[in-house]
Amino acid sequence: MSKKPVKRSPLSRVLRGLYIILFALSLVVVVSYVALKFFAPAPVVPNQVTFPFGPNQSDAPEQSSGVVNNPNTVTLNRQENVYTCLLLGVADQGGSDTIMLGVFDTGAKQASLISIPRDTVVRYNGSYIKINAAYSYGGVKAVASCVSEMLAVPIDYYVSVNTKAFREIVDEIDGVDFYVPVDMNYWDPYGDLKINIKAGYQHLNGRQAEGVVRCRSCYANADIGRAATQRAFLTALAKQTITLSNAGKVTSLINILNTYVESDMPLNVMVYFGTQAVGMDLDTALDTAGLPGSWISPYWQLDDDKILELVNGLGIYKDEVPAEVLRITHP
Repeated sequence: MSKKPVKRSPLSRVLRGLYIILFALSLVVVVSYVALKFFAPAPVVPNQVTFPFGPNQSDAPEQSSGVVNNPNTVTLNRQENVYTCLLLGVADQGGSDTIMLGVFDTGAKQASLISIPRDTVVRYNGSYIKINAAYSYGGVKAVASCVSEMLAVPIDYYVSVNTKAFREIVDEIDGVDFYVPVDMNYWDPYGDLKINIKAGYQHLNGRQAEGVVRCRSCYANADIGRAATQRAFLTALAKQTITLSNAGKVTSLINILNTYVESDMPLNVMVYFGTQAVGMDLDTALDTAGLPGSWISPYWQLDDDKILELVNGLGIYKDEVPAEVLRITHP
């Protein structure tokens, strides 16, 4: 005796279809989650960092014998899920035009971006130099070493960006809305920099954006004013790039980054940080600052007490950072 086919109501067929769709979506989410955990797990970095401890000997004459004046060290325990990255903006003429320290707490979804004035004095190979000159002497490693010793922070990764990347990224997303803080009228034919733009809210194209982030003579306080503008521009660029309207431009943006960006950060780590940044409110989750100090010609000299307060506020360590591990140079 044959069974009669079961007749389903239109409503039951719709519900069955929705169930299948939901099951398929759930499967995609689970597979994507497992794949992300496998291919882009949280980066593994040392959970402790050791620094020399004691009076700062960086200003003393170097000894050819190589004897360490102060062999004492201190070990600092790092917070979990907190990573650091040295960000460099490099012009075609050489030298690091922009130096920043990024700190990303993926657990708390908080980030900090600290500008390091290019005229900050450091001691390198026995001589006093401006920190941006360290790039010319020893590349990224030299700058990373100077920053790490000066602030007693680990440098987990670095990202070096040719300033032309700003131009192409901004043009790719059809411009950036940004408040230009001062009138900018400057021409440097040697540095391929020409800008003529009024203060106020502007819709910047790529060429204008590059000029805004590069011009330091447009400010009375030179690099200090420029660094504040750079931090504000990077925040605006991030907000206006990570939008649904730019979803179709991912491939072209990646191609631009491949052309103009050098980094020791593996692709799976980039993917991890990218996924962790999704949903962050940059208005509240991103702190920006510059290294406090004062201009004593020809250098920007750091304020020891304020630097110590800033470093302890970054949340990199479980421990309080003692002043004796900072290697701040004063000629």
